[in-house]
Amino acid sequence: MSSGVQAPPVPRTGGPVPEPPPERRVPHRVPAPPEVSDDLLLLPVLALLAAACLPLGRAVVGWGVLQPVGAAVLVTVGLSWGARRVGLGPVGALVASVLAWGAFVTAAFLSQTTVLLLMPTPDTLEAFPQLWAQGIEHIRAYPAPSPPDPGLYLLIVTGVWAVSHAVDGLVFRLQAPIKAILLALALWVVPLLVTAGQGSPGVWTVPFLAASALLLLFSAGTDVGRWGRWVTSPGGRSGHPVAGLIGPGAFIAGAAILAGLLLAATLPGYDEPPWYELRGAGGTTVTTNPIVTIRPSLVAADHGPVMRVRTPRPVYLRTTALDVYSEQGEWTNAGIRGASIPRQDGRIAADAPIARVEQVDIEVEVVNLPGAVLVPAPYQPRTIAADFSAGFQYDPRLATLTTDRDATLQPGDRYQVTVAVPDPDPEAVRSLVSETRPEHSRLPGNVPPQVAELARQVVRDAGATTPFEQALAIQEEFQSGRWAYSLEPEAGHSGDAMLAFITHRVGYCEQYAGTMAVMLRTLGLPARVAVGFTPGELVSDEDDGPDAFVVTNGNAHAWVEVLFPGHGWLAFEPTPRTDGNVLTPSAGDPAPSVTDAMQEGSEPIDAPETPSPAEAIPEGDDENAADQNKQGVDESGGAPEQTEGDETGRLLIVLLAALIGVGAAVAVALGRRRARPSRQPLARVLGAYRSVEQIGRGLGMRPASWETDHEYLRRLSGTAATVPEAPTAAGTLGRRVSQARYAPALPVPAAVEAESAAGVLRRALLSGRSAPVRALVTCRGRLATAAGGVRARAAAATRRGRR
Repeated sequence: MSSGVQAPPVPRTGGPVPEPPPERRVPHRVPAPPEVSDDLLLLPVLALLAAACLPLGRAVVGWGVLQPVGAAVLVTVGLSWGARRVGLGPVGALVASVLAWGAFVTAAFLSQTTVLLLMPTPDTLEAFPQLWAQGIEHIRAYPAPSPPDPGLYLLIVTGVWAVSHAVDGLVFRLQAPIKAILLALALWVVPLLVTAGQGSPGVWTVPFLAASALLLLFSAGTDVGRWGRWVTSPGGRSGHPVAGLIGPGAFIAGAAILAGLLLAATLPGYDEPPWYELRGAGGTTVTTNPIVTIRPSLVAADHGPVMRVRTPRPVYLRTTALDVYSEQGEWTNAGIRGASIPRQDGRIAADAPIARVEQVDIEVEVVNLPGAVLVPAPYQPRTIAADFSAGFQYDPRLATLTTDRDATLQPGDRYQVTVAVPDPDPEAVRSLVSETRPEHSRLPGNVPPQVAELARQVVRDAGATTPFEQALAIQEEFQSGRWAYSLEPEAGHSGDAMLAFITHRVGYCEQYAGTMAVMLRTLGLPARVAVGFTPGELVSDEDDGPDAFVVTNGNAHAWVEVLFPGHGWLAFEPTPRTDGNVLTPSAGDPAPSVTDAMQEGSEPIDAPETPSPAEAIPEGDDENAADQNKQGVDESGGAPEQTEGDETGRLLIVLLAALIGVGAAVAVALGRRRARPSRQPLARVLGAYRSVEQIGRGLGMRPASWETDHEYLRRLSGTAATVPEAPTAAGTLGRRVSQARYAPALPVPAAVEAESAAGVLRRALLSGRSAPVRALVTCRGRLATAAGGVRARAAAATRRGRR
């Protein structure tokens, strides 16, 4: 025959093939419409993935993360499209995707270790696990939105790549759009969960709902035949059932999304406090490690004030203390549990007896501390009062003030605190023996031995014998000028990061305070890390008064506290901050009342700390430091201080590249379709039969040599008894196949009927099976069909050889 398909043996009767007896027809059976073209279905798939990835922009500072993510989505979907065009199965497409992922991340994140950007080297294989571990450490260290980091980008791109490949496979290979939407939903919801409370939910919800509705409407051709007469009635100019569904379906989906946005605010509980606050039943419990917020605060683009403080002397505003050094190399605590403070007098019980104190009255006005439950206050508070209704709780173990369980600090809130600032006698404190506190000197066994060796060497070189002298010696070592301040040290909090810090001698307050506290504990001294804010900038104007300090994100800080009997916890300052906005104790002044900048005759600069360039700024290089403060953080490799125009421009570039890629793919597909002549009805009928035979072979039911087409199709339909349309579809397809094998020509409606019947049979044979089983059956059928073709060609060649 002209179709190239080998004709079956002539029946034993020698006569024409009889028409099968008429089949019992159901009252209304609409043929399943042809599936939507893969090329057209690419559009809703890309829209779904774009909507799912969009919230990632709020999980990382800036929108730069969308550039590699957008490129990863385009490459993954385009590669899967090409794999289907060349006939690669699921396994082959997966292998190609994994190889492409390796090339992509190598070129994007490890290009400096490669040859010609793509060819990996031994350095690449060594750098990849380090970058992967750096990304995991970055997630653990920084809360969302976190600063940009190559390791973080590597993890995000890998996750997006896997989800994109899976979504493409579910839509195009398994015809499971709902499962694809659920998988994309997991990608969409993760950044929303880790950055809760930022922005209107509609901004992120509407694109995802619209893309999901678009995918369901475009893929409705596989299921629309089951929905009933009112859905499958001809629609549109083409008379295609799906054409009648797209218009009304789009209108219904749009109306549902709009109604949800308008009516959500009327639902009970909208924008109200939760019924249960997960902060502990026995008082306030805060488990988030506040030290991880220091660097994001320091590099934040918002330089505005977070607090205004009226105080006669500069003080550190503590938020809490970290008294546990874990085996993971992190400073943390076991949670903050406080008792309620009586509102009548606001008295707070002292956490440690102090022989000499200076009583200081301060007033704090909250400007921008979103969702704060830790109340900044100096050590140690004695009374607290507020001009708002929220109550307070106090944990004497950590000297930490918190709000009540149902309250947070809001902009405009004011509270007044009376604090007992330690004022020790220099001679008395210098001769004190440290207080024995095992819980405050405990260390895990995996602390690098070089840390203890450095501590012993420093105190030995300084001739320090008493606890105060030893703490002062370590502080002075860090302040000696042999160490540099930078917000771009080796990333992390682990012992390896601490070892890198003492090796390279570059870091910021987190590294300095954490390392000094560990060094003191190796000497047996009770030490912990305090977290909060430095005093801020002293201002004098009519609005703020003569004793007002403005505190910004740049004043976020960590320092060291050491316990001395009769004097409480005394603060030590190891960080050589370039702005001088620190209180550094000395042998003659254990509790200074002025900052380093005030002692030098200058006031603190009106700017937050910014990271140094790759070569850290040496201490005392004020001119260089000022230049770096002006330049921002971009040169350091950290989070660049981007303008709104820069971010918008980069986002437009990503979107433009996506549109160009999709447009090129659609143009190529349409061009191929126009260039390819349509198949003849005879070939279409036989192709429909082969698609059913392939499923049958995958189920272990290959056609016997003695079976006619009718008999084989009936045997297949008998295994799908749960689908009543299967026998009728088998009869229809068998009749058309018989005509196609012997008739010289067939009309187009006959081919459409055969394809519809084949679609019913395929779905009936695969019904009730899970998606992995369906994929396995399809793959097995293709292999069996290919093997059968090879055997048939070999048998034909043998027969020709015999002749």
